[in-house]
Amino acid sequence: MTAALVLTAPAAPAAVTAVGVAPGLSFGSSTAFGTTCSYIATATATPGDVIGFFDATGTFDPGGWITVPASGTVTAKWTPLLPGNHTVYAVHNSGAFVSTAATVGNGVNLGPVCVVLP
Repeated sequence: MTAALVLTAPAAPAAVTAVGVAPGLSFGSSTAFGTTCSYIATATATPGDVIGFFDATGTFDPGGWITVPASGTVTAKWTPLLPGNHTVYAVHNSGAFVSTAATVGNGVNLGPVCVVLP
């Protein structure tokens, strides 16, 4: 009778690896992001993982947890509610997260275009 020992490498920890926010069609002298206007937040993670977006003074659509598709990227519409410095987080359901900073001015939402005032 022979015995075999099989060793496998531990699974890589699940994590979200990147997050960003695209400014879209925003114009103004102060910043690329304005209140009440919407922007696309994108996060990169392992397909099948579950992540959520968070900003203390902004909203996301869809809100809550999102399962990462085969492409490895998820998106949500981010709408900042107050002017000032924002931190947009992409949070993995394990608790791991990445973040990006955005400065938000006073926005005038004109549908597909946002005018950002100081």
